[in-house]
Amino acid sequence: MTDTLSPPSLSEPVGFCALLSRLRELPLYRAALREVPTAWADVPFLTRERLTEAFEAGELAHPGAVRVHLTPHPGGGWLPEYATRRDVEGHGQASARAFARAGIREDDHVQVAFGYHRFAGGWLMQDGLESLGAKTIPFGPGETEAQLETLRRLGVRVLVSAPSFAQKLGEAGARVELLIAAGEPFTSIAGRRQRVQEALGGLALDCYATSEAGLIALETPQQDGLRVLDDWVFVEVIDPETGTPVPDGERGELVVTHLTKEAMPLLRFRTGDLTRLERRRDGTFLPGGVFGNVGGMLKVKGVKLFPREVAFWLAGHGLDHTQHTLRLHSVGGGDRLHLAVRSEARADLEDLRADFQRRFAIRADELHLDPAHEGQGVQDERG
Repeated sequence: MTDTLSPPSLSEPVGFCALLSRLRELPLYRAALREVPTAWADVPFLTRERLTEAFEAGELAHPGAVRVHLTPHPGGGWLPEYATRRDVEGHGQASARAFARAGIREDDHVQVAFGYHRFAGGWLMQDGLESLGAKTIPFGPGETEAQLETLRRLGVRVLVSAPSFAQKLGEAGARVELLIAAGEPFTSIAGRRQRVQEALGGLALDCYATSEAGLIALETPQQDGLRVLDDWVFVEVIDPETGTPVPDGERGELVVTHLTKEAMPLLRFRTGDLTRLERRRDGTFLPGGVFGNVGGMLKVKGVKLFPREVAFWLAGHGLDHTQHTLRLHSVGGGDRLHLAVRSEARADLEDLRADFQRRFAIRADELHLDPAHEGQGVQDERG
């Protein structure tokens, strides 16, 4: 049985009043924290839209910044992300502890197959690996044959990569003892970890990071959920519709707060990512990884349904998640849900319908598998 903490321990970060007093000195938060809230729940959320406004108003730059990454802008273009030397060191030290828990050793060669350019990419991993003392190879993406040669000639034990590329390397002959998989849905898709581990012949662990926050959570070899970097961030899960925290174990939107960051710290930042939270005596965990995005949330038969989560579910069943249509309409005042998916494979529709209901607490009134189906998205005809 999982050893969990009691609810009072998860409502707010330790010393949040001091944190708010420090952050109110920054232009980004000066107006929102003009009067420091006495309750954590009263602290306003930060959104990507607010960051865009702050950038345009000149409120993000920090005089002590030594690094500036760029992140895609919600409406196109990009936003800067500032970090001071202490920020780089703090993120590196917290990440190093997480990498050590994952099983990376100081004497390991670690090959990073993420980009090192204007976006954070491989730098999100580099800080922690260097702080740990590992021999990091900042290889970058692609170049399968060159990746294979480097893995072989240097005896690389640890690969850091998107799971799809790691599987491709494994199928081309790569063998590593440990994979840190990031950048794509991984453990949230049923069966994907097993396929990647079989291809590489080693252990594969899930990792969650965002450009704005840095490394947030990483699995341990126990593979019982992603352990949050509690010394770097405080995390919450909220109802994306109401903004109120949800009980442990319920799905919702992940919210992140930096605990020590100096330049452009995040305060109750709404990531837009769906997850579940579990606080145990040895730390905070995301037991199911990140399994969707709150964008396009639907209310169907009184239940919240997230289209991206449906896509992950389809992928876990080996169905074409890139060609499927959710159609909603009303009959006699009630909602009806039809799901059509392109698929060459034969499947037991009753089993699929039953699993859909278990996963989403909603019955799919009709489920069609059609090799000729074309289309992607939601057709809401309820009026």
